[in-house]
Order: sequence, then C-alpha cells, then structure tokens
Amino acid sequence: MGAAADTLCAALLLAVCLHVQGFRRPDVYSVRVFSEVRNRYAKTLLTTRVANPARRAQEITFDAVLPDKAFISGFVIEMDGKAYHAYVKGKEEARREYHEAVAQGRGAAHVAVSARDSNVVQVSVNVEAQTKVTFNLTYEQLLEREAGAYHLRINLNPGQVVRDLSVEVRVEEQAPLRLVQVPSMRSDNEITDEPDDTTDPLARIERPTPSSAFVRWSPTEQEQRQRGKEGVSGQLVVRYDVDRYASPNQILVSEDGYFVHFYAPPGLPPLPKHVIFVLDVSGSMHGRKLEQLKTAMHTILDELNEGDTFSLIPFASEVKVWQPDEPLIFTYLREERLNRESIKNGVVPATRENIAKAKRSVDSFEAIGVTYMYEALETALLVSKAALLSERRSNAPMVVLLTDGEPNGGISNTDEIVRLVTERNRETAAALFTLAFGSGADYGFLRRLALRNGGIGKKIYEAGDAHLQLRNFYRQIASPLLAGVTFKYDYDKVDEASVTTASFKSLYRGGELVVAGRLFDDGRSPGAVGPWYRVDSSSGNASVAGASVAAAPSAERLWAYLRVRQLLDQNAASPDQAVREEAKRIALQYSFVTEVTSLVVVKPNETSISDLESPPLSPGAAYTPGVFQADDGRVTLWAGPLNFDHSSVPLHSAPKWLQAVSMVVAVLIVFVFN
Repeated sequence: MGAAADTLCAALLLAVCLHVQGFRRPDVYSVRVFSEVRNRYAKTLLTTRVANPARRAQEITFDAVLPDKAFISGFVIEMDGKAYHAYVKGKEEARREYHEAVAQGRGAAHVAVSARDSNVVQVSVNVEAQTKVTFNLTYEQLLEREAGAYHLRINLNPGQVVRDLSVEVRVEEQAPLRLVQVPSMRSDNEITDEPDDTTDPLARIERPTPSSAFVRWSPTEQEQRQRGKEGVSGQLVVRYDVDRYASPNQILVSEDGYFVHFYAPPGLPPLPKHVIFVLDVSGSMHGRKLEQLKTAMHTILDELNEGDTFSLIPFASEVKVWQPDEPLIFTYLREERLNRESIKNGVVPATRENIAKAKRSVDSFEAIGVTYMYEALETALLVSKAALLSERRSNAPMVVLLTDGEPNGGISNTDEIVRLVTERNRETAAALFTLAFGSGADYGFLRRLALRNGGIGKKIYEAGDAHLQLRNFYRQIASPLLAGVTFKYDYDKVDEASVTTASFKSLYRGGELVVAGRLFDDGRSPGAVGPWYRVDSSSGNASVAGASVAAAPSAERLWAYLRVRQLLDQNAASPDQAVREEAKRIALQYSFVTEVTSLVVVKPNETSISDLESPPLSPGAAYTPGVFQADDGRVTLWAGPLNFDHSSVPLHSAPKWLQAVSMVVAVLIVFVFN
C-alpha cells in the first residue's frame, strides 16, 4: 500500500510540475488543402495553423506526406506577423549559404531532396509561449493516367481532431469529364481486393460545366471523431478521366507558345505479347514473401490474353527455364549453360492447359540458395531471342524481374550487370520491368536497370497486400496497345530543342503518352497552324483522327516539370553531368526543389521576409503561393542553429532581443521513402 501511495504521489507531483512549467499539447486548429488541376497539372497548397497554448516555448512538429513524383514549389513559415519565404539554389550553393547563415547566428533552413510511393515530410519549429505558427507548403505534379483514370492523392494525418479541416479540389479540362469520383478514404496503406467505386460520404462533388468539377471534403469535429479517436488519418483520392472519344489525340497551345500533346486513343485491341517472368526464389524469399509471390502469379497467369506467350524463369543458385511437360527440379548447383532446346521450349503459348500446368509448377517453388541475378536475366534475353526467331516473333517482348535482395552469386557488381544486360538487350529490345520486393532489395540499381531498358522500377512493400501490389503493377503493363510509338513534329514550326521525350517503347491500356514543347512565334495561333504533328508506331494502329488543337492557359510550368522529371530519370539511368546541369538550370528557373537543387530559408534577413499586413492576392489567401518541389530520395531541411539536440534550453528563458533573432528556426524536414 505504501509503494502504491508513493507512486501516486510521484505521479501527482509530476503532473503539478508539468502544469507549473506550462506543458500543453500544441493545438492544430486549422488544416486546409486546396488543389487546382488544370489539364492534368496539379498545384496543391497545404496550409496548417498550429497554436502553442503552453506558458513556455516548445517545439511544434508539422507532418505532411507528398506524392513521390511531386515537386515542392513553395514553403513559407508565418510567425509574428511576418512570412519567411524559402528560395531555391543549386545543392552546393544552398548548403554553403546555410552554413554561412548558421555561422553568423541567423536562423536558416536548408531543404535538399534526397508512406508508400511518397515523401514523408516532418517539420519541427521552436515556437514561443502562447503564440501561433502557420506552415504553407505548395507542391506541383503532372497527374499520370493509371488504370484508365487520373488520381490526385491527398494524405491527411493531423494527429488530432481539427476545428477547421477542409480539402477543396478544382478540376478543369478542355475535354468533357466522363468520370469524377472520390472513393472512401483509406485509413491505411494496404490495398484490398474490393472495388473502390464507393463514394466517401463526406465528399461533395459539383459539376459547374461538362469539363470541370469542384470537390469539397470538410468533416465536422464529430465526423472526425467517428473516423478515429485522434481524428482522420488516411489518403483521400480524387479520381477523374476525360472523354477519350471526344479527345483521343489532344494538343493544347498556350499564348506563350508552349504546347502539350496528350495521346490515349480508345478502342485499340491489345497487342500479343511475350512476357518472361524472372522470379527470385533464393533463401531470402522464404516464408510469407514466397507464398505471396505464388498467390500473385496465380492471378497474373489467369490474366494473360489469348495469343500471348509466356516464360517462367525461377532462379536462385541455379537458373531454370520452365517447360510445361517437364518437372521443375532444382539441384542448386549452378549449370554453366542451359541447352538450346530448353530455351526454345521455354516459350509457351498462353492456353488454359499450359496456364494450369504453370500454376502447379509455381506452387512447387521452394526458397533456398543464393541470387544469380545476372545469369537469370541473361537467360531471359536468350529466351526472348528464341521467341523472336520463332513464328511468334510479332509478340511484344517484356521481362518482369522480381527480387527481394541483391545479386550475390556469379556477377554481382551492379554497374556491370546494368552494362551487360543493356548490351545484350539491344537485339531483342525487350522492355524490362523490375520489382524490388521489400527493404532488402537494391531499388536504386533495379530502377536504373529498368530505365536503361525501356521499363520502370517499382517498390513492392512487405505487407499483407504484397500479392495485390504485384497484381496491380502487372495490370498496368498487361495490355500493350502500341509498340515503338514516335511523335513527329514539323521543326520549322516547333523548337526541336524544347521537345520532351517523343519516342516511347509502348502505350499500355489505361495509360497515356504526353509530349510537350514550344512553337515558334508564327505557330502560336492554334487555328492558323497547318498540320505540324504525326504519331507513328511500329506495331498497332497509331493513326487516329487528327488531333484536336485548342487554346489553353499557360503550359509552360507543365513543360518545365515534365522536362526536369525526364532529365532526372535520364541521369538516373546513365549518370551524365551535362544532363544533370540542364535539369538544375530548369529547376532553378522554375523554383523546383529536386535532387539537384535545394531550398533555403534565412531569418532574420529582410530580403527574404514579406509583410503579412499587405492585402493577399485572393480572398482568404494568407500569402502568395510560391513554386518549389522535392524529388525522390531523402531530404533534410534545417532552419536555425545547427543543433541536433532538440532538448536545448527553451527560448523563453533568453533575453527578448535574442528570442527575436533566433526564435523560428529549428526546422527539420525529412522526406522518407518507404
């Protein structure tokens, strides 16, 4: 009884001490998200207002989750009636200015870009007692068409019930909208096998015109509590698409001469394909990962189209090519060469009988051995070549590699693997897609390997829905409609140097190809320009009705975003200083935070401070939105004294003049790629 009483007294004493010192939880009293989508290009402003109700200064943390392909284009901290604006510099210049500001005793913030497919942003700011701070974060992105629709994803996790919580999205397109949906908000990362066509009951959708939509989502405090003890937490998605039959081949031209070309013709039949599944069954795949692979492969095999061919190449310490009428037996002693007959017989028509046999073989997989990854890819390319030399040579070749680790058998140098695979793939030109399963896989290497070979890399997260992640990714590439697609322009009217990537390996069902560039002065009037574009393909019918050319608001930022993104992908595939410098030049010009640029905030520096007493540009606006972006990788943003000890002396104990000089800063932003 005495011990219990002592414990109770200690707890009460601690509570009294905390009360005396003024410890109170920061109050997130307003979270507003406004996103404007014009012709697929989205600009999103996240404004979060937080109060420090305590009687002492304390650190307030602001969290935000951004889409992985979004570029931060504006960051403003508002305190004490002033706004502290960030500005973009080259990465090395930003780092130098940051250290100079710290050395001079000024607060500084430095953002250098390095949830699933997202960047997790965390900002910590030291805020004076009983004062408020406002964070304004702006980011931009070009929405990509996936599974037949565009998806604007907004992540919300204020960590408490918020008095003023709202999301507003405005969508404006030139073509009529055929679909506008707001599926029920997901409260976790995992996907389900159920269709997400249910509408979130809190969403309000208005259609002012056939080509525009306004979405508002604003739960009351009671409605937030109904979704969780600490309020809402999850991802709100606005999904929409345009009428493809009204605009299968759309070109938008702005007054400044920039144009964007959207191409996604409807009604095309899928091309027959030869898909080669290169599957890691080494020891590290043991347990749930292997079972999820088997489950996913059952679904994927069922979704092969009539006329397709496929191959299964499981690998570990040995590489095997599956054949329908032979048992798949692993000895785990690597053979130096597979015989030519087994490679030829590994090209299998996608009949019901063969698919059933393949499923039984997949069920027999066991995880054991090391990872002979290069040898497996070499074998896949030999199988692809055999298919091209056979009567099925018209089938579009694609290789899908899934691995959960790094190559540790045979050739293990990743640079050498990229070089050798790319050289060997020149003859067959197979699209190579790489799936990095779990945290043990080297995603950077796998992404580079895919980009060098006309494919994409994708992370598969270790979770209960991994089999659905695998299935959903496959569905994005399951139906190639066109192969070898090339956009050709009249370079007497179009500035050739301005044109973004104009050649694509394939167009897949549910997707879209996008090209942007700039017209010369005599081509800026859409109606006055004669034919200056053509779309060709090596396989499939690329000729659709002539493009509809229409005037549109400025397409310059869309062009800049697309150009920088493609240059960064190009540099990731094949590091090139000239490409990197060009990406940096454009990113600086348009204030995009990328892997080659950084964001800097300095305080007090009157040149970087704007007076909030001046009237805003639009009703309800707290500041003029800037433009900046964060790229793939890990980002650290510091503002304030370079002090990694967050338990430093509270600012309210310092003299007033010192508080005024160093109060805001201790800003740490970390973009974490899951």
